[in-house]
Amino acid sequence: MTFRQFAYRNVVRNRRIYAAFFMASMFSVMVFFMYSMLMFHPKIEDEFLREFAVSGMIVAEIILYIFTLFFYFIR
Repeated sequence: MTFRQFAYRNVVRNRRIYAAFFMASMFSVMVFFMYSMLMFHPKIEDEFLREFAVSGMIVAEIILYIFTLFFYFIR
């Protein structure tokens, strides 16, 4: 059995766990880019919007931790 076959069979057998991991990763990347665009966009000079983006990123981080723990213990 090659490493490629081993990896493929492992993913196919545990597709529910890998799907949860993929969704959590996709959500975290989406949130990061969305809020980083709000924080670092050169045309946005409003301080309120920057503060909103920072607080939104913190809240999204907390939600991501909760979902990640949920996905780890769903087995």
